[in-house]
Amino acid sequence: MFILNHVMPEEATGKVAEAYSVFPKQVPVAEPLILMSASPDLALAQSGIIRHFVTHDQLDLGLLAMIRYLAAHELDYTFCARFNADLLKRAGGLSDEELDSLRTHPENAPLEEPQKALLLFVLKVIRSPQEVTAEDVDQLRKLGWTDQAIFDASYHGAAMSGPATLYKAFRK
Repeated sequence: MFILNHVMPEEATGKVAEAYSVFPKQVPVAEPLILMSASPDLALAQSGIIRHFVTHDQLDLGLLAMIRYLAAHELDYTFCARFNADLLKRAGGLSDEELDSLRTHPENAPLEEPQKALLLFVLKVIRSPQEVTAEDVDQLRKLGWTDQAIFDASYHGAAMSGPATLYKAFRK
């Protein structure tokens, strides 16, 4: 699976088992987290970040999956694009056609207006961070987003870059 030593879920103990426990039994441990088992402390830290988002009080799982799906496409991170497409199909009820439309026309995402605005903002953060303005942030605040939610959503999208790079580097 990877050219670095890693721990498969069925063999995990200690910190790695704790890291993997962030995924419910019915959801397979994501391959990027399996790769991170090469460094148990980082795997555990990453699972803490995953827990933060799973229990977020403003950002729902559907919006987060859309952010990951679109960020993965921006980064040519095929594993994550497929993984999140599957989540959006199974949990969100999106069809292949709707996923294609989401990728090519995110401004038409099947979201309420505040969520759509935040999704488009995160894409701006990823694509052209130097163009983000105070007015952009003020618009999101007017839609009810807190600064923490704005930052967390932006972090969620931007943080895809590291795992995408590492996955491509160490995948067999």
